Amino acid sequence: MALDTTAPVEGPRKLRVVYGSCPHDCPDCCALETQVDENGRAVSVRGRADHPITRGWLCAKVNRYLERVYHPERLLYPLRRVGPKGSGKFERISWDEAISEITSRWKQIIAEHGAQSILPYSYAGTLGTVQGGVTDERLWNRLGASGLERAICGHAAEEGVQLVVGGRLAPSPEVLVESKLILIWGSNPASTAPHIMPFLRQAQKNGAQVIVIDPIRTLTARSADQHIQPYPGTDAALALAMMYVMVHEGLHDQQWLDAHTVGWEKFLERINEWTPARAARVTGLAEELIVDLARRYATAKPAMLRLTDGINRHTNGGQTVRTLTCLPAVAGHYGERAGGLMYSTSDWLKWDKQARGHAHETSCPPSRVC
Repeated sequence: MALDTTAPVEGPRKLRVVYGSCPHDCPDCCALETQVDENGRAVSVRGRADHPITRGWLCAKVNRYLERVYHPERLLYPLRRVGPKGSGKFERISWDEAISEITSRWKQIIAEHGAQSILPYSYAGTLGTVQGGVTDERLWNRLGASGLERAICGHAAEEGVQLVVGGRLAPSPEVLVESKLILIWGSNPASTAPHIMPFLRQAQKNGAQVIVIDPIRTLTARSADQHIQPYPGTDAALALAMMYVMVHEGLHDQQWLDAHTVGWEKFLERINEWTPARAARVTGLAEELIVDLARRYATAKPAMLRLTDGINRHTNGGQTVRTLTCLPAVAGHYGERAGGLMYSTSDWLKWDKQARGHAHETSCPPSRVC
């Protein structure tokens, strides 16, 4: 948690407020206010009311953060298993013992198989950039362990978006209130990015249509204006058929495509293979529904496509994301305020990976420990 300034709180207990941000790898990035007593123990945590996205409330997970932090069964010390796996029998050992046992085992593995036989398997969690991308990365580089792409759950989607539009540059969720149509495809923000939901509700009050495309009737789908349920893994076929309708009914933005795209003519050949009738057979959706969806998406100005990583976790997931990311281009929604693609904000801020992990300085031959 990144700490900021502190301020006293009036009352019978001497409390101070510590300002920071939620450490979870979540797009909401909530601003927090944590009350801390004179002994340094946190007694409450809440969202900052003056933050434009957090607006004073937190998700169910972080609302109960202190219950986990101070839970009597939370692990505080190293434990060594003393019984068979699954028996639940452990004994407490010192940090020196734990470090010695781990390093002895590593040295044995390196001597027998080389350092690259050690694979540090981890992801973002609550580590943040310093813990997750500086301290541990330099350790693994110094050790000479195998490198990890660190994109366990979403690399195919990330690559697909970057190949089409060049970066993950989603707008702030505040602009959703200005959208006329919001197409949420394979995403469930009510559970995974809940601070988007008040903006979706306001957009609906302003007259926007919210359409969810998902085989599962998610929490978000229940409150949408329309829920479309294709067969799992058939999303690309649906997207291509939507673009077929746009092109053949003159609803695409040819001027925008000519000015801002490369490879449109080749892509058009692929689009022309996917008639609504063919997509209906593949997706299990009615042909009329596909045509209607294409017309509404193309003619609503501005229209926002909300896409997240879940949709890339099946065969050909990266190509599916590439196809969906082309939809705003064909309809001419890119470049419009409250239109285009809302995927990720990760590329708004660039990190120097070499400066962070020092891979060019600290990597050593796999045959030894540096």
